[in-house]
Amino acid sequence: MESGEHPNSIRTYKLRGARITPAQEGAIERLGERFLLPLSNDPIEVREIFPNAKRRVLEIGSGMGEATAQMAEAEPDTSIIAIEVHKPGVGSLLWRIEKMGLQNIRIVHGDVKEILESKFVSESFDEIRIYFPDPWQKLRHHKRRLLQGDFIPLLATKLVSKGLLHIATDWQPYAKWIEAEFADASQFVGGVVQRPSNRPLTRFEEQGLTKEHQVTDFFYYKH
Repeated sequence: MESGEHPNSIRTYKLRGARITPAQEGAIERLGERFLLPLSNDPIEVREIFPNAKRRVLEIGSGMGEATAQMAEAEPDTSIIAIEVHKPGVGSLLWRIEKMGLQNIRIVHGDVKEILESKFVSESFDEIRIYFPDPWQKLRHHKRRLLQGDFIPLLATKLVSKGLLHIATDWQPYAKWIEAEFADASQFVGGVVQRPSNRPLTRFEEQGLTKEHQVTDFFYYKH
């Protein structure tokens, strides 16, 4: 069992075998105290962390941090809190923060479902980004998909009124699943949009495109 995981929880992410690199470990040692948010008993007050930000964004599953860092650099007046469960991804994003001199990112290391339920006050964010969540392709694993059930109204509670939920996936069966789930979600309105120019084309997405994967972007607004 992962540290902090509830015994009856359903994991929505795959355990990765990749080991953390010395560069990633070093970035955590140098920058962790400054950029990693502690998971104490007190809720995370985003407006206290970034009092002067024009927009406050939550990114769920920042991966190796490539898109996160690029968007933070392009939008210096936007603050980003990235949730990532895998330690190599945390280290990689911290390495990018240091290399690019970024000040508008903070990271939470842990499982998003547990963190979102208790660690952020309501209406903390103007936007939530979920880029390429694990599609859990096999039928028996569909229960592990992040975007379903009670998680959708939970997302709504963390957005301001008319706040944006931006989702991207390169797995078409999952795109259809997302459309069906949100069609029944009274908390949101919206649907498929053209690929936004501010979402960077990462190496992960390029690899999917070379395999002729079709990428679908969704904009859903809190009702």
